[in-house]
Amino acid sequence: MSLDLRKLEHLVAVAEEGGFTRAAERLHLSQQALSTSIRTLERHVGVRLLDRGHQHVTPTPAGQALIDDARALSAQALAALDRARRIGRGQAGHLRIGHTPAVTAEEVVELLTRAGTEEQGIQAHVRQLFPDELREQLLTGACDLGLTRAMPAGTGLTRA
Repeated sequence: MSLDLRKLEHLVAVAEEGGFTRAAERLHLSQQALSTSIRTLERHVGVRLLDRGHQHVTPTPAGQALIDDARALSAQALAALDRARRIGRGQAGHLRIGHTPAVTAEEVVELLTRAGTEEQGIQAHVRQLFPDELREQLLTGACDLGLTRAMPAGTGLTRA
C-alpha cells in the first residue's frame, strides 16, 4: 500500500478534535469512513495510533510521532505547491545568465538587483563566456539570458 496523505490528514484531524465525530464533521466525511481510514492507516503502519476512550481519543506515542511528522509533511506540501505556482508565474526559480567579458560582474549584479530577482525568489546562476560560447549556450538553451555589449548580425538571437 502506498502512503495516502489524506489518511494522515484524517489522523491529524481526529487528534486535534479529540474524537471521530467532530473530526468527521470537519473533514466532511461520515464517521464510519473516517474510522475505516484510520484503521487502514494503523494496519499499514503496523501499530495502534490512537487510544480510543469512551468520550475522548488520544494519540499513542507512535501516533503522536506520526502526527508531528504529518503536520511537517503537510507544511512542506503546501510550500511545494506555493513554490510551483510562483515558478509558473515567473516569480521564482532559476535563471541561467551568461555574459561576455565586456560586461563586468558589477554591471550584472546591478541589473539583477534592479530586476528584483532576490526579492522574487529567483536564483541567478551567472557565468562569464566568450561571445561564441555565449551564442551557443543561448541557442542550445543552456543559458536563459545573455548579456553582451554587441552581438553581430545573423547570430539567430534576438536583442532586447
